[in-house]
Amino acid sequence: MPQDLPLQELLDRLVPDAWRNDHPFASHFDASHRALIESSADVARAEVLSSWLAKEQPCLFGQDAAKRQRIEFCFLRQDDLLRGDNHIAGRIAQARLRWRRRGRKGDASAFVISVVSDFVAKSEPNAALFELAQRIVELYLCRDVPADKIVHDELFLEAAECRSWKVGVNFFGAQGEGRWWKDHRILGGIAFSMNSVGHLACVRRLAKGAAETEQRHGLDAALLVAMQLINGTTPGVSGKNTWLHEVSVRPEPASVQCPVTLPKALAGKNRCEYGGLYHTDQTLPSAYFVAAERRPEGPPIENLDLTYLHNDSPDNAEYRTMGLGVTQDT
Repeated sequence: MPQDLPLQELLDRLVPDAWRNDHPFASHFDASHRALIESSADVARAEVLSSWLAKEQPCLFGQDAAKRQRIEFCFLRQDDLLRGDNHIAGRIAQARLRWRRRGRKGDASAFVISVVSDFVAKSEPNAALFELAQRIVELYLCRDVPADKIVHDELFLEAAECRSWKVGVNFFGAQGEGRWWKDHRILGGIAFSMNSVGHLACVRRLAKGAAETEQRHGLDAALLVAMQLINGTTPGVSGKNTWLHEVSVRPEPASVQCPVTLPKALAGKNRCEYGGLYHTDQTLPSAYFVAAERRPEGPPIENLDLTYLHNDSPDNAEYRTMGLGVTQDT
């Protein structure tokens, strides 16, 4: 079974991306990629990747975390991979502990595990690359992570009654540069990104000395940012990767009373669901591990969720676990 193979053998299974010969990295992407690859220390790598994320990361929350140095990084070089599972698991565990310690203090809400290897970056997105990515994320989470499933980590904040939030885990790869899933491209090779919007909203509330009830207002603001991000997606080779629904075509559920009044630019948009060419919450989308430039045939996903940022109803656990946060006595 692939999961029983040494990391060395998983690397040996990778093949060069023939498509990349005729579709080289864009010049600005390549310059930053080379700077990351050639950096000799993690501090320098963090500077290069943070600078790029602050400008090029489509997620506005990710951009903000990079600008404010609220990301904890774990860099894994190809030499690290050759040292095996225990070494990789240890490096990730140490970085994760730093992230969770910073998170408890309110100093970081994001964590990035980055495999820095030009060989990996220029390998074909196929089953072999999937197996390598799967091994990395399973060593991180210490559990099975199948394709097309949503998995989470957890982050705490001591100043808010030791509140906790579920944190999504998302794959990124240099292979996305120039392909339809360009929104998930990244420098260096492959990576996993974890970012808690709820944790960030709570940190900002506490910094302002705002009351507990203001957490909902912070999430309202996050909803507007998320909708602006989804609405402003730049089309790729297969069109826009995410889009907002018009309520005239896809009405909001009558049972959901969203408190957010939309600005003129978003007027008439659905505040509960949006559409996409990929599932934005899945950790290892199988569609990314296909060498095609364009998205494989198939219907889009029309019911991606936004209610975790505003719908406080008994049957919407995500609003509490990912938005408000859960206290230890809850």
